[in-house]
Amino acid sequence: MEFLKRNTFKMAVSATIAIFIAEGFGLKFGVTAGIIAILSIQDTKKEALLVGGRRVIAATIAVLLSYLLYVLLGNNSLVFGLFLLIFIPITKRFKLEEGMVVGAVLSTHLLVSSDINLSWIVNEEALTFIGIGIASLFNLYMPSLDDKFNINKEFIENQYRNIIFDMSKSLITKAVPVNERKRLIEVEKVIEETRALAYQINNNYLFKDELYYIDYIEMRVKQLDAIKRMTSHFSRFSITYDQTLIMATFTENIATNIYADNDCIELLYELTKLRASYKDMPLPKTREEFENRAMLFQFLNDLEEFLLTKKEFRKIYKNKAKRLS
Repeated sequence: MEFLKRNTFKMAVSATIAIFIAEGFGLKFGVTAGIIAILSIQDTKKEALLVGGRRVIAATIAVLLSYLLYVLLGNNSLVFGLFLLIFIPITKRFKLEEGMVVGAVLSTHLLVSSDINLSWIVNEEALTFIGIGIASLFNLYMPSLDDKFNINKEFIENQYRNIIFDMSKSLITKAVPVNERKRLIEVEKVIEETRALAYQINNNYLFKDELYYIDYIEMRVKQLDAIKRMTSHFSRFSITYDQTLIMATFTENIATNIYADNDCIELLYELTKLRASYKDMPLPKTREEFENRAMLFQFLNDLEEFLLTKKEFRKIYKNKAKRLS
């Protein structure tokens, strides 16, 4: 039944049904209802509702304007050109561009008519409502994107876990994994794909916003920025100190605890204690040791931002869950 989810199937069936209904009512140019149905199939419910509404308004303006111009000035090519000069700016001014083509097609029906009367307005409006109405019924069925989102979500978390675990090893070995850049590019690509999925999922809710998916992936985007900054520090570490070994252990602990429900509060508490312990350690004795210590502190700051980003996300949705319970 996978083919039922595809827009190609929806377009073909909705267009056929729209044409049958239009011809069944004896409407002229019934095939236009099918074309309108094809144009009205969208990727999300919210998008379909908005586009359908704008298309109805644009089509109504086009029909009324055409009727007025053709009755007053005659229906010929020059008047059709005048119609376009008026109609197109109107659609742009009021952000009704989705109805521009449909409106122009409906106008041509009056253009080729030898007897323009009020019944044409009824005919064109009926074609519009049939086409958009049938498409809207098909647009109500949208495939669930949650499974794909959750697969990507798990992939991102696993990649973050592996990247940060490698960082903990690199703090000691000073050797960066050869596939580090490739892995960052790969996870960034999946994040962008998942961001698009998040917005699609949100737009499949007609009367409310489901922002969890969007907020989750935006949180991971911010964390990726922090990860990129962290990876840039390793080219400057040259010597292993006691502070580095402690940092490596803490970084490995963070990697172990990367999962969706972790609020990072305990990790941030450990980070605060780690920063305090650094202050009690002896001061650097050489310039090289000073520079390494400075980079280590910057690395710690980036880790803190990584954790704070997740903490704020969990705080928001924990509070929302409480309000709903």
